[in-house]
Amino acid sequence: MTTSELIELLKKVEFGASGRPREISIKTDFGFYPSPEIAVFATGDGIAGAELCLSVEGVSSIELD
Repeated sequence: MTTSELIELLKKVEFGASGRPREISIKTDFGFYPSPEIAVFATGDGIAGAELCLSVEGVSSIELD
């Protein structure tokens, strides 16, 4: 996924029925992360192309069954 694709995906669901911006949570195969702090960890332009690495910080995982 590119940053442009992610931005377009998020734009489609940016606001809830109340008109306010939505909170972001992250679900992975390993758990659920409510309201994580997401930061840019690294960027670069290399042989593989432009890259963006994001870091998910300060979260507690809620295990899913």
